[in-house]
Amino acid sequence: MQSWQKLLRGISMVGQLGFLIVTPPLVLLYLAHLLETRCGWGVWVSVAAIVVGLLAAAASVRSFLIKTLRLDDRQRKDDGPSSFNDHI
Repeated sequence: MQSWQKLLRGISMVGQLGFLIVTPPLVLLYLAHLLETRCGWGVWVSVAAIVVGLLAAAASVRSFLIKTLRLDDRQRKDDGPSSFNDHI
C-alpha cells in the first residue's frame, strides 16, 4: 500500500509541476494575442507576455517545491507518538 501511495503522489506532483509551468505563459500569450488583434498593439506585447509568463511559472514552481519539501521534512521528523512531556 505504501508503494502505491508514493507512486500516486509522484504522478500527482509531476502533473502539478507541468500545470504550473505551462499555464501562466499560455494564458498570458492568449491575452497578448487578444490585445494585438482587438486593440492593435504591437508584437512587443507577446514578447512581454512570454517573459512575464516564464517568470510567473518559475515563481510558482519555486513556491510549490519549497512547500512540498518543507512538508516532506516534517513527515520525516515524525518519529512516532510523543508523550505528554514531549510537546513543549
